[in-house]
This record gives sequence, structure tokens and C-alpha cells, in this order.
Amino acid sequence: MLNSARLMLCLLLAAMPWPGLAQASCPPAHYPKSYQRIVEAARQEGALTIFSTTDQEQVSALLDDFRRCYPFIQVAYHELPASEIDRQVRLEGIRAKPQADVVWSSAMDLQVRLVNDGLSQRYVSPERNALPDWAHWRDEIWGTTFEPVVFAWNRKRLSDAEAPVTHEALQRMLPGMRKRWRITSYDVASSSVGYLFLTQDARHHPAFWALAAELAHTPGTRETSSRAMLSRLARGEADFAYNVIGPYVAQFARLNPHLGWRIPEDYALIVSRLALITAAAPHPAAARLWTDYLLSLRGQRQLWAGSALPPVRKGLPRRLGQIDLNTLSDRLRPIQVGTGLLVYLDQAKKRLFLQRWHSRAQTPPND
Repeated sequence: MLNSARLMLCLLLAAMPWPGLAQASCPPAHYPKSYQRIVEAARQEGALTIFSTTDQEQVSALLDDFRRCYPFIQVAYHELPASEIDRQVRLEGIRAKPQADVVWSSAMDLQVRLVNDGLSQRYVSPERNALPDWAHWRDEIWGTTFEPVVFAWNRKRLSDAEAPVTHEALQRMLPGMRKRWRITSYDVASSSVGYLFLTQDARHHPAFWALAAELAHTPGTRETSSRAMLSRLARGEADFAYNVIGPYVAQFARLNPHLGWRIPEDYALIVSRLALITAAAPHPAAARLWTDYLLSLRGQRQLWAGSALPPVRKGLPRRLGQIDLNTLSDRLRPIQVGTGLLVYLDQAKKRLFLQRWHSRAQTPPND
């Protein structure tokens, strides 16, 4: 059923008007003439390997369009958990034959650490100036999407009017709902993305640890992905989901009318799937073609039309469901790409954060 849902969503989005989608050339006409040298080098390489946390089925239209642009490149796309991608890239430094050319992951902190550790290569993309300043770093890593982190709930158990509108409202509601609600959220110990979101929440929500304590005293499940949380809601095994990636929610909600969701009104984190070219890339020219395509006007439009992922590129419409994200800039908090993401990856800080997170259940509940 889920596969059918994704197919229907792609068909619906593909039917939406995106002027110029089919007409944009590959490479774009405004690229310098010297860019043809990259194209010819990629033709000689003839292959490209991508490691990604994004479901291959979700980006199948994007991959197909890239193949239409550059049919001489054979693309191998490997869908892996963020922690496994990180491990594999680090292993490639000691392998005789490295594998990944491009790493594309929503675990923004792990991606930045790969760059910081010298496991990426610098490339000045002709698309650089089209990106917001927060979405790229050192010409080695690039944001590709603009995805709010949202609340979601089962409307059979909780009406839209009852659902919390802010993190503070959720915190106030939890004591009274403890015996009624089953909350699903990320397993912070095993999910790199979940850990990223919580450490960012700790920066933006003044009463984060009070909220964390209330969450600990509410029954529920801990998952490793947004899709797993949404499946819990859809099956009626959970009533409320905390910190779910917005495009997945919007996708589920199209075919599950009893699934409600909203962008929190106090603040909403914006996560971006970050792309980098590995330092040991066996096909560096093809990796550059893919990176430029993904950031280009054509690639960004295709990313939305085929995958329902709002584009990061400046000047394009950004929608989540029926919501125009460009009108909500006062409450959206993009996660800055850069060294700030390394703070909570420090082993001592991470250990202390996880210890405090796991001990929050020892805090007396606010009854």
C-alpha cells in the first residue's frame, strides 16, 4: 500500500505546473564554456555511485531525469542509514578501491564532520550563489532541500483543535494526557537524525529539558525513522508523533485523512539533505555533474515535482502540503551548515547529553 501511495503522490506532483521544467538544458546554458571539460571527463568515467539516506523510490524520477541529461553515466544508488554511510566513507580511506562518489544525507551533523575530517573534496559549483548562506560550507558541502520538522497525530484520538500548536503547549498538555496518549518519537541512541533534532531543540526551546522529562513519562515507542513513526500513527499504535520530517508527513496525510499535522507556531527546525563529493571519489567529474544538477533550477524543480521535497534554492516556491513556507520565515529555523553542528558530536558532550536524556525519566512528573 505504501508503494502505491508514493506512486500516486509522484503522479499528483508531476501534474503540478512547474514552468520550464522540461525546457531547461543540461548543463544549463549560462554555465561557462569550460564546463564542457567536466562533461567530457564524466563521459570517460561513465559511472557514478551515490550513498544516500533518501529512499530510492522517492527520488526515482530525479534519478531518471539526471540519466536523461547525461545518458552516458551509469548511476548506482545505495540507500543506507546515516550511521552506516558515515562508517562506509571512513572505511574507504583505507580501501584499495573506494566506492562512494557522492554522499547525500539528512544527518547534517555527520555530513559536516566528514568535511571537517578531510573526507570530502572542494568544488566551486556554478550554482553556489543560488543557495542561501546557511546551506553551504567551504565549497565542500551543499544543502539541497528545505524540510520543516513537524508535529503529527491520529485524528481518531486527537482532533486538530486539541493538538498542540507549540512546544510549550505540548509540554503543558502532557501531564493531563499521560494516561491517554501514546507518543512515538526518534530513538536518540540509534538514530543520528533524531539526535540532531533533539540537540537543535535544546538550542531553540528554553524549557527543552522540562519537555524532555514530560515525554519520558508518557508511554510510547522510539523509532529510527519518520516513516516508522508515521506507520505507527496510521496503524493506530500511536496517538502523537514528535519531530517528524515534514515531507514524509504530507505524503502520508494525502492518503490517510485521519492523520493530522502542523508546523509548530513557536519555531520549526528546517533540515536539509546535505550532499558532498568524497575525497576518494573514483568518478569525481560525474560527481560534479550530479552535484550541479541537484542544485540547478531543473534539478530543484524535479526534486519537488518527483519527490515532494521542498527546494532549498533561493527564489523558488517552497510548499509543504497547502502551506507556503516562504510566508513563515519568522518561525522557521534552518539548521546552519558549518562547525556549529560539530558541538554535540564531541564525544564528551554527546555522552553527557545522552546521559541527561536517558535520566530524564528520574525527574518527578509534573502532575
